[in-house]
Amino acid sequence: MRKIRLYIFLVFLIIIGALVMKLGIDEGKNMKKDPIDLYDSSVDWDDIEVGDHIEMDIPIIYDCYARYEKDGKDTSRYYCLPCYDEQTGEIDNFIGVLVNNTSNYSAYDRLVDDTNDWLKLPDLELPDVETIHIDGYVQKMTEEQYDYHEKYLKLCGFDDDTIENSKYQLAIRPATSNNSVLIIVGAACLLIGLGGITLSIVKRK
Repeated sequence: MRKIRLYIFLVFLIIIGALVMKLGIDEGKNMKKDPIDLYDSSVDWDDIEVGDHIEMDIPIIYDCYARYEKDGKDTSRYYCLPCYDEQTGEIDNFIGVLVNNTSNYSAYDRLVDDTNDWLKLPDLELPDVETIHIDGYVQKMTEEQYDYHEKYLKLCGFDDDTIENSKYQLAIRPATSNNSVLIIVGAACLLIGLGGITLSIVKRK
């Protein structure tokens, strides 16, 4: 039984190591791309794709539509970033924003409150508030996550066509401070797992 548990643990290390390495490598590639500011008037949200490098100051944000907890505390949240046209005053696109640093929750919640106050005003210009800087890349959410996003947008009063034609299935993931750390940690887990299985096989012979 102990050997079976050991093999399961080693296989788990191999899988986790490979996934973490891939995340680090992919992140490194994505972050080398030219950054895109989604609130630059020349940017067409319809052209946004998985892997795009996003760096911008978020001027407005909708509320949290998905959250993950551990021991009663949020470990990560997803907020909704709308595409707002200052010329027409229309909002016609959306993308998620992953917030996985708990120290940033208060800043996002303040911006949500500021956004809600601004929405009550007749002014078409974006509000003069404290923006939030984000530097990351676009990834596709899980089906569960974008289902939450879809339900939230419907509660906000947006119709099915507007939602379906938006980027609601995608989210901006903040980049880690150093993606090479992910690669090193992933490689270490992978090597430990492979080494452990190899050593067990050699001993059996």
